[in-house]
Amino acid sequence: MKLRSIAGICGLFVAAGLLSGCVFASVVPPRGVIYTDQTAPLFPGGGPGTAEGRASAHNILFLVGWGNVGLDKAMKNGGIKQVSHTDYRIENYALIYQRFTIIVKGETEPREGPPGGGRP
Repeated sequence: MKLRSIAGICGLFVAAGLLSGCVFASVVPPRGVIYTDQTAPLFPGGGPGTAEGRASAHNILFLVGWGNVGLDKAMKNGGIKQVSHTDYRIENYALIYQRFTIIVKGETEPREGPPGGGRP
């Protein structure tokens, strides 16, 4: 009976780990173990924008990770002042090397007037 309880708890942790990716993105495409290179929306929004900025984080063998994948970093890299929408790209090479990139699209200058073009 004790072994069955431990197996159940382990199963819950595995399920939570597998499902946790669904929380941060509106679309989570299926990923491959050997190779993945996919782009999907992170926070869908307005039009494509005139500028693009990227920021990435990396890991090797799930042992060492580095990078700044923050929205501010991506906006700074693209000179973006107003965000239209964001996508993400995930790359995986046989679980040896992985890169997660946030792709911010927007305008380099703030738009005139209130959002939506309406009256204040």
